[in-house]
Amino acid sequence: MIVVAALLVVSTLVAMTVGWVRPVIALGAAIVIAGLLGIASPRELFSGLSNGGVITVGAMLVIAKGIVQTGLVDRMTRVLLSSVRSAQRAFVRLAAPLGVASGLMNTTPIVAMLVPATKQLEQTRSIPARELMLPLAHLTTLTGSITLIGTSSNLLIAGLAEDRGVRITMLSFAPVALPVALAGIVLLYFTAPRMLRGVDVLKPKSRDWRVEIPIGAEALASGRRADLLGLASALDYQLREVRREGQVLLADSIIAVGDVLVFEATQAGVRALWGSPLFGLAPQRLFEVSVRSGESGTLHDLGTSDDDIDVIAAKTARPLRRTPLVAGATCYVSAPNAEAVERSEYVALWQMIGGRVPQPGNTWKALLILAVVVLPASFGLTPIELTSVGGALAMVVTGVLTPASASRALDWNVLAVLAGSVGLGVIVQSSGLADLLAVGIRHAVGGNKLLVILIFALVTALLTNVVSNAAAASILTPVGISVAMEVGMHPVVLLALIGTCISFTFLNPFAHQTNLMVIDPIGYSRAEFTRFGFPLMVVGLVVACGVGMLLA
Repeated sequence: MIVVAALLVVSTLVAMTVGWVRPVIALGAAIVIAGLLGIASPRELFSGLSNGGVITVGAMLVIAKGIVQTGLVDRMTRVLLSSVRSAQRAFVRLAAPLGVASGLMNTTPIVAMLVPATKQLEQTRSIPARELMLPLAHLTTLTGSITLIGTSSNLLIAGLAEDRGVRITMLSFAPVALPVALAGIVLLYFTAPRMLRGVDVLKPKSRDWRVEIPIGAEALASGRRADLLGLASALDYQLREVRREGQVLLADSIIAVGDVLVFEATQAGVRALWGSPLFGLAPQRLFEVSVRSGESGTLHDLGTSDDDIDVIAAKTARPLRRTPLVAGATCYVSAPNAEAVERSEYVALWQMIGGRVPQPGNTWKALLILAVVVLPASFGLTPIELTSVGGALAMVVTGVLTPASASRALDWNVLAVLAGSVGLGVIVQSSGLADLLAVGIRHAVGGNKLLVILIFALVTALLTNVVSNAAAASILTPVGISVAMEVGMHPVVLLALIGTCISFTFLNPFAHQTNLMVIDPIGYSRAEFTRFGFPLMVVGLVVACGVGMLLA
């Protein structure tokens, strides 16, 4: 049975590595085959569906969505980068706040917000996004591994360890992960400008879209000048005027509630302006619509329908209210939902391209919920599974998220991979393969703790770059616990080493979803990605092994 289980695990990992099928399909097939062969019971194989780590990941995704929906990340980034003049300086400004944020919430929404922020910095201050975005993405990966809730793999390791009687607390990973993160940050600071430098000529773009954005009652821009907010000029948009009660004011006027800011923008600029938390817009969604043929009138007619649709932008030089309706023309409108757009008699085709506008007024609610989730779990007062689920529910009850937004925050593919990876770990454990691997490692190291640390660090770092970090965690956790007990190491030390090295997804852009989020939008090549990540992984391994040996 051990041979069959080994063949099943290896074939699953190979299928995931070469991309023959999607990871969730490969893992699901392995679980079904193992069940039919009697390697483990269905209850054990599907235990991932009730695993505390998987449940916590899902809840934290909702909480992270609530934090992002307040626009907090965007606002902090704007404030911190308001006066920087180089990528190195921007990296220094963002390192501490991003490190803290990555330790308290999922890194995916953080990186998602950083991509447009770095592009904005490139447009307004000519700081190349390529010198900043990849180091920031790696920084969030390193610092996220410091806490229990910072990465899904740490939560998965904790869930698997608890099933075997090993308790992982909020900061169990910190003794290894924190020194590694600090060393990595220093390396990123010095190497990024040299290794990622490139000639990015910022070409002027045609700003032929007119955007009119009203200033709401709770707008953060109220009482401030557009140039101080980074709104006056960028490659994708430029503020032309401020309209106040029928009067046209200069673009450098102090913004007040009720004003309408008029921009010239590209299509990308329309979307960038819509996603800003500065305007205090109502929590509506952005739609790209095509005008139905046979309609007459102006865009003012489209925007005064009973369905609460407002026209935000159109390709015109006239005020939107005086722009004629042209059959087939494209414009951008805001609406509460897709059904409202569907019902409009003026709309032929549509697609939703922007979610709800950030709502800064909910910031303190979201932060309070995050604190209530994290603090009791940090002191061991309540299980993180309970506080995180309670926090996710509170995000909806308090109105930070709608039920639909909370549901969309759940990345079912990620959760399915995590649950399937738990099943793969069960196959390794129940078949006796974990014990066999542990015995083999024990004989190979001869009780030498340094060799144990070296082997697990290297194997983890290589495995996490060819399969998902969840799969690496599910395989190595039971083996690590067995080996640690046999050689007299504290299991938490070895698990902290494994959890830290699982974050070393620096060689393969497909090894982690945040890698994929930056490589194409910013324009990194795969060779460049690997070349930049290799020194970081080497330094991380050296520091992790050194700290692990001191703790062992």
